[in-house]
Amino acid sequence: IGGSINFVTSRPTEEFTGRARVIVGENDRQDFGGMLSGGLTDTLLAKASFSKRDYDGHLDNVLDGQTRGKVDTLAWRGQLLWMPNDDIELLFTVDGADDEIGDTNREPVGHAGDSVNGDANDPLAVNKAFGGDGDPWSAANDEVGYTDRDVDGYALRLNWDLGAMNLTSITSWRESNFDWAEDSEGLPGLSTTDPTVAPELGFRRDVTDSAHEDTEQFTQEFRLDAQGDTLDWVVGAFYSEEDVDRTETFCIPNCGGKIIDVDYGRLPNNLIVNSSIQSNDSTSWAVYGQTTYRLTDTVSLTGGLRYSYEEKDVSFGGRIDDGIAPVGVFIQENFQVDTDDDWDNVSGKIAVDWQFSDDAMFYASVGSGFKSGGFIGSPSTPERAETSYDEETAINYEIGLKSMWFENTLKVNVAAFFTDYDDLQVTRFTQLADNPGNAFGEFITENAAEAEIMGLEVEFTWLATDSLEFGGSFAYLDTEYKDFTPGVANLAPGGGTEPCASDSTPVSDDPADGCIPDFSGNDLRQAPEFTTNLYGKYTLDLGDIGLVSAKLSYSYQDDSFYDPDNNDITTIPSYEIWNAHVAWLSAGGHWNVTGWVKNISDEEYRTHIYSQRSAQIAFATFGAPQLYGVTAQYEF
Repeated sequence: IGGSINFVTSRPTEEFTGRARVIVGENDRQDFGGMLSGGLTDTLLAKASFSKRDYDGHLDNVLDGQTRGKVDTLAWRGQLLWMPNDDIELLFTVDGADDEIGDTNREPVGHAGDSVNGDANDPLAVNKAFGGDGDPWSAANDEVGYTDRDVDGYALRLNWDLGAMNLTSITSWRESNFDWAEDSEGLPGLSTTDPTVAPELGFRRDVTDSAHEDTEQFTQEFRLDAQGDTLDWVVGAFYSEEDVDRTETFCIPNCGGKIIDVDYGRLPNNLIVNSSIQSNDSTSWAVYGQTTYRLTDTVSLTGGLRYSYEEKDVSFGGRIDDGIAPVGVFIQENFQVDTDDDWDNVSGKIAVDWQFSDDAMFYASVGSGFKSGGFIGSPSTPERAETSYDEETAINYEIGLKSMWFENTLKVNVAAFFTDYDDLQVTRFTQLADNPGNAFGEFITENAAEAEIMGLEVEFTWLATDSLEFGGSFAYLDTEYKDFTPGVANLAPGGGTEPCASDSTPVSDDPADGCIPDFSGNDLRQAPEFTTNLYGKYTLDLGDIGLVSAKLSYSYQDDSFYDPDNNDITTIPSYEIWNAHVAWLSAGGHWNVTGWVKNISDEEYRTHIYSQRSAQIAFATFGAPQLYGVTAQYEF
C-alpha cells in the first residue's frame, strides 16, 4: 500500500571469489559467515553462502538469576546459473533459515484506574516486589518464552531474450514452521485467587500467549518487456496460492511450558486455557502493464495499470474447554465457523520525469494502491469470526528532486508527498462491549473511513574532502484520521456499568451496550512526526598499510502512538541512538577488521508496546543496551 522494497541478491560470478566473516562481541556473541562463487563449466555458475549467529542474550531474570534472550540462527542460500546459449538464462535458488530465539521481556511501563493501588492488580508494584525495579533489561517472568522458526524456499527464474522483447518467468515455493510463546506481562503469576493480596504474591492478571503456525506459498509471475529509443514497456501476470494453519493459545496464568525453576506457591498451570484454531487459504492474481514514453531527450512520461483479485477461504475455531477451569475469557464460547470473501481493485500510476541537467532530475507522480480485505485473527465469537473487513485503498501524490552538485561531491534527494487513504485498516487492542467477560481486551481490525498523511523526506551525502564524508536523512510526517468512529463499541467504564466518557457516544441509555469512541483528528499508529539519521566518516590513507576509517552515526525518532486513541500509556517516547566504529582495510582490499559499539549511551528505548484492560496497564519491549564487538572479514 505504501510502496515496496526490492532486495536483489548478487548472482554467481564466472571468476572464483569468496568471503569469510567472523564477529565476536559482548554477551558471548559469535557470528560466522561465508560465501563462495565461481564457474563450474563455461555455461554453469554456482554460488553458496551462509550466516550463523550465536548470542547468549542480555536479559537478566531476577527470579532465577539466569541470562535470557539467547539467539541461535542459521541462514543459507545456494544458486545455480545455467546459460545454455546467448539468449537464455536459468537461475535456480534454494534458501533456508533455522532460528531459535530465546526469551523476550515484556516490561510493565504504565498503569491507571484500579491498577495503581500497589497490590496484585498493579503491574509496576508486582515488578518492583520481585526485583524488576523498572530496568528494561531485567525480567521477572516465570514462563520462559521462545521463538522457533524453520523456513525453506525454492525459486526458478528464466530470462529469455526473444530479440524484440524479453520474457521473464519466476516460479517460487516457500514453506515455514513457526512456534512461539511469550509471558505477555513479564511478571510471575499469582499464588492465590484473592484480588487484594500484596504484590509479592504475583500478578493477578498474568497470561501467557503461544502460537504454532505452518505456512506454504506458491507464486508464479510472467513478464514481457522491451526497451526502444523512445518507448519502454512491460506487461505481466502474477498468481499466488498461500495456505496458513495457525493455533494460538492463551493460558492463565501460564501454559506449563518452559517455566523457570522457582517455587513461590503459584496457582496451577493451565488454570484457564482458551485456544483459537485458524486456517486461511488465500488465492490472488493480477495482470498489469506499464509504459514509459520519452517525449524529448529530457522529459519522459510513464503510465501503468494493474488489476488485482484476492479470495480468502477461512476456518475459525474457538475452544475454551482445555483448562482446569473451563472459562471463556479471550474466547467467548466453543464454536466453528467456515466462511470466505473476495476483493478486487484497479490501481494505476502516472508520472513525469524531467532531466533538466546532467546532474539533476525532477519528478512528479500520482499513484493508487490496494490492500485486500481480511478477517480478524483469533476472533472471540462466531459473529466476529465470520465478519470480514473491507479492502484498503490509497492515492499518493508525490513530487521530488534527485540531484548531484559541485562536481559530484554533494548528492541531495528531496521528496514531498500526500497520501489519501480510504477504508484504512486499523488494528486496536481494547475491551469490547460484546465480550464483557474478557477483562484483558482483544485485538480487532476494522476500517477507518478516511485518513491522510503528508510528508517530506530529505537525504544527502557530502564528500567534504577526499577523507571526510557526511550523510544522513530527515523525514517529517503529519498524519491524521480524518473520520474514524469504529463500528464495534468499547466496553463502558466500570466493566460496563458507568456512563461513557465525554469523548465517546453511548450506544444506548444502558451503559452495558457500550460506547463508540471517536478517533477523528488523532495521529495514525506508528507514525513519528520527525525522524533523523546522520553520520560522519573520516578515512585516512596509510599507503601500503591500507586505509583506516572512523564513523560516528546518530539516529532520532520522535514520539509515536500504538493505539488510535492516542492515549499516553501506549506511546513510544522519543529516543536517540549513537553508534560508532573504527575499521582497517588492507591495501589489497582483502582484509577488513572493524571494532564497533552500538547504542553508546545505553539508551532505554521502546520498540513495541501494547495495553490491556482498555489502556489501564501497558507493557513494552525494549531495544538492546550498549553492545560492542569486533568484525573480521577476508575476501578474495
